[in-house]
Amino acid sequence: MSDEQFEQLARRIVWVTLSAVGVSGCGGGEPPRTSAAPPGETTSIPVAEPPSTDPTASATPPSAPSEGEQMPQQTPQGERCRADGGVNVLAGLSPAKPVDYVAVFQSFGKGQAAREGEHLGTPCSGASDERQCDDALKAKTPESGFRVECRPGYCAHGVAYTRGNEVGLASSIDELKAFLGPLDTEGDAILMAWAEGYNIGTCADLEKNLKQTKDGYELVTEKMTADCPIEISEFKLKIATDGSVSVLSKKVKSKSGACVGRQSAGTDLRPIPASNVLGAYFTDCAQLERAAVFAFARMQEELRALGAPPSLVADAKRSARDEERHVAILDRLAQDFGGERVEPEVRDLGVRSAYDVALENAVEGCVRESYGALVGLWQSERAADAGVRDALREVAEDELRHAALSWRVAAWLEPRLTEQERLRVAQAQRAALVALHDECAVEPASELVETAGLPTAAQALGLLQRLGAAVGVS
Repeated sequence: MSDEQFEQLARRIVWVTLSAVGVSGCGGGEPPRTSAAPPGETTSIPVAEPPSTDPTASATPPSAPSEGEQMPQQTPQGERCRADGGVNVLAGLSPAKPVDYVAVFQSFGKGQAAREGEHLGTPCSGASDERQCDDALKAKTPESGFRVECRPGYCAHGVAYTRGNEVGLASSIDELKAFLGPLDTEGDAILMAWAEGYNIGTCADLEKNLKQTKDGYELVTEKMTADCPIEISEFKLKIATDGSVSVLSKKVKSKSGACVGRQSAGTDLRPIPASNVLGAYFTDCAQLERAAVFAFARMQEELRALGAPPSLVADAKRSARDEERHVAILDRLAQDFGGERVEPEVRDLGVRSAYDVALENAVEGCVRESYGALVGLWQSERAADAGVRDALREVAEDELRHAALSWRVAAWLEPRLTEQERLRVAQAQRAALVALHDECAVEPASELVETAGLPTAAQALGLLQRLGAAVGVS
């Protein structure tokens, strides 16, 4: 992503959020594959909705297919291994009743249309009226769902399907169990573990980590269990034929120095002395800028050591100089509002691996730097104090370039990671967005909203949600 592309994206996100009233829900960005039916419109697919306790059966199932309806004889199997080495969690399923189409649907909250993820088969291919069937499918959304995790904000998943004229959605673990029936294939076990929130890993991982037992399956897998520092734990799971997933053993596999909410590994932020709200706020901002000087100086050294293009190294060096200027700007604002100078503690950890650099960059750069650039733009438009507006406008222009640099660094590092490392980086990025969502949900003091121009909680969530949708973090 070039500097110009990110700047255009950021300005559009801020403009859209400024134009919105009471933004509080997830969404935005690229439209989903399907859209909910307009208010007042009803679907008339000639099959009753399945009861919530059993998504595999209609309330009044017909004794024979309707005229023109074709009942599937076999569920689409698909290829388990994707071209990138990842796993299609829908491959190899054996539902209680065959379906002609199955898909992961993702929802971003009540009233939001579902987005189609991995899918197999052709939707409504056996329906007597494909248009009515498709309309019914578009109206499905897993508002409660399983694997609730999102990035940013809230999202949930469900498994949608069509079976002749029947359109269904398993939107809870119990409904998914009912849809699958007794687990009798590896695909069933993989889907259940994924639905429970575990990282399935790669196809190569599955070959050695998944095995069948006399009463189900055992799977060795991973899951992020802490985000400060980022901690990955290994689990040995028992996936029984009834669909239950239990933990046989757990051990911490790895910890990274990167920490959600921290500028860079080896950086410790100091407590801010008690003072007035605005003084404390700008003191904290100045300390964060000092930490950023260290972070970009380290990035410059590590990129050079890893053999990065000279342009990336030069941009990291320029960013460190920018942050030095930002320190002076924020120090002046802190002093104007009665704050004090606070220095973070920094430790040199030496040159790290491409994976460690990518992990930190995903959290601190692609998430926090990007979001910080949006907030800076917002403040430069909304702060009531003219001096604050002018100062933060200068800072925001630089932060846009810094955020774009983070995404370019991520793109350069990505092919230098193993598949498992790429999965961990993506997982850390999602965790950072979730953590940032929780921070944004806290209402700032009125003085900060008015004088410093900070967004309200609802506005901050709107910025964050649009950022996640726009950059395709999912």
